[in-house]
Amino acid sequence: MHLVDRVKQRDHKAYKELYDLYAKPMYNLCFRFLNHHDDANDVLQESFIKIFENIGQLNNKELLSAWIKRICTNTAIQALKQNKKLKFDELDDQPTMINLHDEDEIIHEEEYQQNLDLVYDAIQKLPDRYRVVFTMHVMEEYSHEEISKMLGIVSGTSRSQYLRAKQKLIEIIKKNKHHGRQIEKIYSAI
Repeated sequence: MHLVDRVKQRDHKAYKELYDLYAKPMYNLCFRFLNHHDDANDVLQESFIKIFENIGQLNNKELLSAWIKRICTNTAIQALKQNKKLKFDELDDQPTMINLHDEDEIIHEEEYQQNLDLVYDAIQKLPDRYRVVFTMHVMEEYSHEEISKMLGIVSGTSRSQYLRAKQKLIEIIKKNKHHGRQIEKIYSAI
C-alpha cells in the first residue's frame, strides 16, 4: 500500500515515515526563507500539521513531493508576512544596474564547490525581501509570475527584487573575498 494511502488511513507509522522522508529537505527550504533555525522548525511543524490534516485532498500520489513543497513554501511566506518581516519595494523609476562581468568574475565552474559556502553565507545576509524572491526563483525554480501570485506582488516587483538580490549577493561576495585576501596578506607578511 502506498505511503499516502497509509497516512490517509491514519497509520501512525506512516505519519513517521512521511515526516522522516521529507523533514530534512523541507526544513532546509523553510530555513532558506526564514533564515532562523527556531522559526524554520516552527514553520516545519506547522507545515506538517497542515500536510497531515489535508492529505485527503491529494488525489495524485505522484504529486506528493510538489504538494508538500508548496505547503511548506506557503507556510513560510505566511510566517514572514505575519511577522511583518517581508516588505517589498514597489518598482521605482530608477533602473537596477547589474554588472554581469562582476557575476562572471565571482562564479567560475571550476571554483563552484569552493564558492558554494561563500554564496550560501551571502544569501543568508540578504534582506528578507531579496532572500525570499531569490530563493523562490533560483533555488525552488518558481517563475516570477508564480512568485508574484504567492507573495501578492506584481511580477515586475519580483523581477526587480531578484535583480537587486543578485546585485547585493555580488557585493557581499566581493567584500568577503576582498576581506579574505587582506587576512591572507597579513598572515603572509608575518
